[in-house]
Amino acid sequence: MIKSIHIKNFKSVVDLSLDLGTFNVLIGENGCGKSNILEAVAFGAAASADKLDFEFLGSRGIRLTNPEFMFSAFSTDKKKNSIEINVTTSERVYQYYLINDLTNTKKWINKNKEIIRKKLDKTILLLKEKATTIITEEKNNLTKISAFDKNKERKYSLQEIIKATDYSVGATFFNSEIARYIIYSPEQSSLRKFEETNQIYPLGIKGEGLFQYLKELAFDKKYKKALTDIKHNLILLDWYEDFDLPENLMKNEFSLKIKDKYLYEKLQYFDQRSTNEGFLFLLFYSTLFISKTTPTFFAIDNIDASFNPKLCMQLIKNLAALAKKHKKQVIVTTHNPAILDGLNLKDDSQRLFVVRRNDEGHTKAKRIEFKSERKMKLSEVWTNGFIGGLPENF
Repeated sequence: MIKSIHIKNFKSVVDLSLDLGTFNVLIGENGCGKSNILEAVAFGAAASADKLDFEFLGSRGIRLTNPEFMFSAFSTDKKKNSIEINVTTSERVYQYYLINDLTNTKKWINKNKEIIRKKLDKTILLLKEKATTIITEEKNNLTKISAFDKNKERKYSLQEIIKATDYSVGATFFNSEIARYIIYSPEQSSLRKFEETNQIYPLGIKGEGLFQYLKELAFDKKYKKALTDIKHNLILLDWYEDFDLPENLMKNEFSLKIKDKYLYEKLQYFDQRSTNEGFLFLLFYSTLFISKTTPTFFAIDNIDASFNPKLCMQLIKNLAALAKKHKKQVIVTTHNPAILDGLNLKDDSQRLFVVRRNDEGHTKAKRIEFKSERKMKLSEVWTNGFIGGLPENF
């Protein structure tokens, strides 16, 4: 689980730390930097995956721009030409120092990776003095080293090497949980066109790949429980009764049978082209949170799109419960006050942050904690201006 994130020198974020729970909600006025926070984490995730080209960054939900606009623009210090992102897990701190590749402006370099390589090379040289055989294995973009000393007839482990050479294991940058982080911003057009493919499996940032993945769940018995749970979560929609995939679908056929309990028997089903967008968004979120194949750590930008205010409230309750049940960790942004009424701030795993720009324009974030004396709904607390996060210029 990700305990905290620390971001320096990224867009409007000069220096910001967030201590995360399981389900985290960011609120604030337009342009305060909520999406920048999500993108900074995605930038670190791309570094962890060692894929820092523009194409990969775009597929993770980062709004691409010229490199000079990725750095914080509040300082004239030319030495601040790197973006720093630290991600703390239960085990260690993962550090990413990102600089632009001078030979290719559409590619970034993880400077920390180069530091690690140099340290590992130094380690090998030191070991050669004590051992006769050096063993290196490339795995997950890291070099795992062991050494066999024939004189002493023993093999030295990586831990022994680290201790002997004072190499810091905290410098490691790869983490599968971080590397798979994605910012989802589903769009109705992509969700309705179930035939669209995507380069990130199983779901793309706009919802691409949903139908293909549902086909996989429907026709493989080992996923039967997951599909049942996804269907159950859709009962938030009053008219919904069931959905199914037609039998004997060809590989290039795309159709979803959706059942409306109010329709007469001869017209029991309609397909995804006719359903309302609320159903499509709810289907996407249910699949995202319940599936074991989707990332364990991800973000959703503007989660309130296409939902009735009361549905927003219940949706957040359900998703927070699903996150805990299926071991997902999520950061969401919203402009809808009703989302806040679905949060239970008594539960420390559910956290609310107000994001704002300070007098210098820097993005800052403040956690709003539970207060027993607070009698108003959180939506009213926000809209009445008691916790900030609202425009102050009118």
